[in-house]
Amino acid sequence: MPSELNKIITMNDEQLISKVGKNNVEIIKEWLLKQPHLPEISDKQLVIFLNCCRCNVENAKKMIDSYYTMRTQTPEMFANRKISEFYKTIDLFYFQKMPVQPNGYRLGFSRLRDFNSNVFNTLDTIRLVFAMCDICINEDPVVPGWKLVMDMTGFSIGHLTKLTNLTIMKKCLHYIQAALPMRLIAVHMINAPSVVNQLLMFLKPLMQRELYSLISVHTMSDMDTVYKSIPQEYFPSDMGGKSPSLEVLKDEAKQLLKSYEKFFEDDDEFNRVDENKRIDKNRFNSSSYGLEGSFKKIEFD
Repeated sequence: MPSELNKIITMNDEQLISKVGKNNVEIIKEWLLKQPHLPEISDKQLVIFLNCCRCNVENAKKMIDSYYTMRTQTPEMFANRKISEFYKTIDLFYFQKMPVQPNGYRLGFSRLRDFNSNVFNTLDTIRLVFAMCDICINEDPVVPGWKLVMDMTGFSIGHLTKLTNLTIMKKCLHYIQAALPMRLIAVHMINAPSVVNQLLMFLKPLMQRELYSLISVHTMSDMDTVYKSIPQEYFPSDMGGKSPSLEVLKDEAKQLLKSYEKFFEDDDEFNRVDENKRIDKNRFNSSSYGLEGSFKKIEFD
C-alpha cells in the first residue's frame, strides 16, 4: 500500500483549469492552432505548463515549445524508456518523493544506493530522474513549488569524472532550465564531500544565475541549516526522519514506475514535434544546447 507521501492531487480537468485561469488555457489553445509542428496537448498538461510559469502565458508558450522539441531532439534522454531499464538504475540510485509540506511544497530526494563509481552511469541516471519527474509532475500538477534534496553521501572523484561529460550535462541542464515544468525553489546538496565543490565549478558556466542561486551545499555537520527549510521529520527513517526507509521508498518507486509503463510508451509515440511542419524554422538549433542556445529563460523563485 503506497505511503502517505505518495498521495496525489486528485482534481478533474475543470478544477485544474480553475487554478490557472480558463482564459489562459483558451489563449494557449488558440496559439496551438497556429503551431502545426506541436503534438496534441491535453488540458491537464497545459495547466502544468501554466502553473510552472506562474500563469504567464508567453512564458508558458515558450516552455511548451522547448519541452516537446527537446524531447524530440534528445532521444538519448527521452526515447524508448523501458521499466526494466529504470529498475536496474533505481537499484543503484534512489530518486523519490518525500511528504508534502504544510505549505503545499513537494520534496524530491536523491542519493546513491551503490557507492561504486564503476557501476554509475550518468545518462541512465538522468533518464531515471527525468522519468520520475514526469511522474511527479503528472501526479501533482499544480504544486506551488519543489525543493530537491540531493544527498551526496558516497559521491567521489570517480562519480565526478563521469558527471563532467560536457555534451550530456549541457543538454541535461538546458532541459531543466528551459523545458522542465517543475517550479524549483531550492536545491539542497547535503552530506557533501569537498569534491562537490569541483562539480559545481564545472556546472556553474552551464547554469543561469537564477538556478545556481537556488543551490546550497551542506556538509555532514551542517544539517541544522537544512532542517530550518525542511524539518527532519520529513526525511526517511534511516536518516532520522519519520518517513519510510529508503528501501521501502525504493520499492514504492518501482511500483509507481510499473504503473506508468503505458504513460512512457504514449510519450514516446505522441509527445514529439514534426519539424517539417514548423513555421518558424529558425526558432531552435538542435546543435546548440548551451547558454548560447535559443531556448527561453524561465523564472525561478
